[in-house]
Amino acid sequence: MDTTQAVRVRPAEPRDAFSVAALHIQDEREQGGVVRPGFLDDLADAWLRDRARRTWLAEDPSGRPLGVVHGTRVQKLPSTRRPATAWFHVGLLFVSADARGQGIGEQLLRTVVEWAGSDGVTRIQLHAHTEARTLYERAGFRPPSERLMELRLGPHAQA
Repeated sequence: MDTTQAVRVRPAEPRDAFSVAALHIQDEREQGGVVRPGFLDDLADAWLRDRARRTWLAEDPSGRPLGVVHGTRVQKLPSTRRPATAWFHVGLLFVSADARGQGIGEQLLRTVVEWAGSDGVTRIQLHAHTEARTLYERAGFRPPSERLMELRLGPHAQA
């Protein structure tokens, strides 16, 4: 059986807060993070408070969460020089280690792209880990233009 056919991707709901947080914790641990006691609750609460975030879950037929993708839609204000467009920044795309290589990441990305097209989003951006670049390239992602700049403030500012 093709496992991607059995996997369901759906918008996450408030009842999914702990599933979303648990997938984040898996990602944190894979990135070398040490998860302190109470972090699951803190992350679930923060996700529930973030009304601007869009999140989708991938589940197996029993409802077990296998992956998550989420980000934020940004709406530009109208201008006399350009249309009022919107873009979407993917903050996290994560698939559990035991479910990788089955097309779940591609399924999550397709869901975001389909939603973006129906919601007036004209650009999707993300920061790709080296090991995930081929996944994003297969989905049509390319490096941004030379014009992209950023300013970091606070504790993450560069000297």
